[in-house]
Amino acid sequence: VDWLSQRNQIDAAKKCGCTHVVICSSMGGTNPDHMLNGLGRDDGDPATKGNILQWKRKAEQYLIESGLTYTIIHPGGLVDKPGGCRELVVGVDDVMVDGEGTNTIPRDDVAETMVQALRHEAFRNRSFDLRSKLEGDGDPTSDFA
Repeated sequence: VDWLSQRNQIDAAKKCGCTHVVICSSMGGTNPDHMLNGLGRDDGDPATKGNILQWKRKAEQYLIESGLTYTIIHPGGLVDKPGGCRELVVGVDDVMVDGEGTNTIPRDDVAETMVQALRHEAFRNRSFDLRSKLEGDGDPTSDFA
């Protein structure tokens, strides 16, 4: 799903003339030993089973090389909490600075950021990590420009 389906969607977007593709990937892709890469792994076939984050990164690279305008968002752990109540933190390469909140983010905030990526030019041809501070720590993010 994370590679072949993404590739098919990117090819379909090019074919139909789509001008901007936004994908939701995952933080953790810089660490080959991340626990998500172990899910579904078959020791008898380690090259094609598991490695979820590596397959996601392969799809990201395909999108970047496709020539389409893109935005790739790597959210932290998704939580079922209301959106719009926390300050969002943007980063790169899975770096989490002490005192900047948690490694999680409400699903609603990820969805809103994906919509905003289509509205604002500054998001074009960018790839970034996204997580949130704890609710009440900082001002809720409302300005995406």
